[in-house]
Formats: sequence, C-alpha cells, structure tokens
Amino acid sequence: RYPDLLPVPYTTEALDHFAAQVSRVQERLGRTMLIENPSRYLAFAGDTMGEAEFLHALCVRTGCGLLLDINNIEVSATNLGLDAQAMIDAIDPSLVGEVHLAGHAVEEHADGPLLIDDHGSVVSDATWQLFERFVDRAGPVPVLIEWDTNIPEFDVLLTEAAIADATMRRAARVRQGMRGQLHALA
Repeated sequence: RYPDLLPVPYTTEALDHFAAQVSRVQERLGRTMLIENPSRYLAFAGDTMGEAEFLHALCVRTGCGLLLDINNIEVSATNLGLDAQAMIDAIDPSLVGEVHLAGHAVEEHADGPLLIDDHGSVVSDATWQLFERFVDRAGPVPVLIEWDTNIPEFDVLLTEAAIADATMRRAARVRQGMRGQLHALA
C-alpha cells in the first residue's frame, strides 16, 4: 500500500545530483519545469538540510520552480514529527508556480498515525488551513485538486474547488486592502 517513491536524502551530494538532472531535462525541453515536494514516510539520518532549504537551493541552482503539494507537507510533517506550519512558512512563495491539494488515508498504529498520500480522500482540514496560510503570504496561485482513486460524486469535487477559490479570493482581497493601506500611508 505504500507509494513507490523513496525519500530523497537532503544532502549536498543529492542536491548536486538532482541539480544536474533537472538542468539536463530543462535544457533538453528548452523550458523550465516545476519540481514537486514529495510525501515522506521516513527521513535519512544523514540529512544535512531541511526540505525547504533543499528545494530552495535546487530552484536557485537550476532556475526551476516549485510545484507545492500542500497535502505532502501535512503527510510528511505528521509522519516525521515535524511542524507543518513551520514547513509551509519556510517555502518561498516566489518559487511556487502551482499548488496541489489532495487527500490522504490515515492508518492508526501504536506509535501514532501514519498518513498515506492516496489522492483518494477529501482534502483534510489541516491541509486547507496550510493552504490558507500559504496563500495569505503568496496571494492567489494556480491550484490543482488531485483525485486519483476513489473518485467522489461531482458535487464533492465542486465543493473542494469552491473552497480553494474562496480561499484565494479572500487572500486577494486582504492583499489588495493591505496595498491600499500602504499606498495611503505613502
């Protein structure tokens, strides 16, 4: 039941490798691409940097952007005992070209829950809160809500799209109001 993606070591050596590969693909395509933050179920003991630092360095070195999967942040933070809000706050909004939202399954174990990125459940309240926190800083961004399994009735999809849209509209109004206040002060 676990995904086939293994964790990436967040080390200088791995960064060098991935930067070379991303650069090669972008050169071949003749365009920049977006790199997605993964769901993590375990971490390497030898990590020398955090996920946001690794992704930021990869984007800066290669010119690629970030496809920010906010569900993956909730999954990784829960599974690794990290602070999801701190993780979302560490992401530089200027690097983000698109946001993905999805649901996850929860397995209860004696040592706590294990979240499985299944794209087959409704977006969790925690993911919606992280999304709101991000767009409050970033403003509206392109969003994709992912459903790959257990596709629900169409009105469930419309409801999730409406929540994302309302969150971005509110963030845009707040940002516009802040710009107006700054303009009035100048």
